[in-house]
Amino acid sequence: MKLIKVKNYEEMTEVLLKLFVEQIEKKPDSVLSFTTGYTPEGLLDRLAERINQGLDVSRCIFCNLDEYVGKKDGVYSVYHFMHEHLYDKISNGPKEIHMMDAEAADQKAELERYAGILKKYPRDIQLLGLGTNGHIGANEPGTPADSTLFVADSCESTIQATQDLFGLKREETPVQMFTMGFREIMAADCVILAASGRKKAEPVKAVVEGEITEQVPASLLKNHKNFIFIVDEEAASLLTE
Repeated sequence: MKLIKVKNYEEMTEVLLKLFVEQIEKKPDSVLSFTTGYTPEGLLDRLAERINQGLDVSRCIFCNLDEYVGKKDGVYSVYHFMHEHLYDKISNGPKEIHMMDAEAADQKAELERYAGILKKYPRDIQLLGLGTNGHIGANEPGTPADSTLFVADSCESTIQATQDLFGLKREETPVQMFTMGFREIMAADCVILAASGRKKAEPVKAVVEGEITEQVPASLLKNHKNFIFIVDEEAASLLTE
């Protein structure tokens, strides 16, 4: 694990941007997989700026970690988020864009379809955010370490975080997600986990200083050969120096 400590969210965003830009410049046909939510919002906005300034992503493949089960155009959907913060902001996009279908009638077939995409396009970078209970994607505490693409039931803390982030009523908030399992996450060449804010301090401490356990899903990333963990001062506030 490579631990990178930064001052605040803005500095975290700049470090993430640097890692992604360097990857694209080094390998113009990079396969990059994003997550959504508060953590990567700044990165996507800044990446859109760089693309509009001339960063060439025309040979890249962009995909995503997960997708809510619900309305494709819902304010909470990965589809909506990615278009709002990246795709609708750029005129010259990547070669291909892949996401899971929030409204898929046949969930098993949708998982099989996406598994085929991941097999066809091995990822250079998988970006992840850290849940307050240590989850990554929709791999909640207790998810088996050999999990593979599945539809997950969200924990109460995850449902509440989604509700708060998007200003939803409880009945409007999705309670399930299509998600990559640990097998797909660990298959990426580089896994980048980012955490910002005091709410993430306890899970950050559990990942960095605790044991590797399925009860803290993100801790399993310490088994990855190229795992980068970026934390700001508030998120790192409980770490023992």
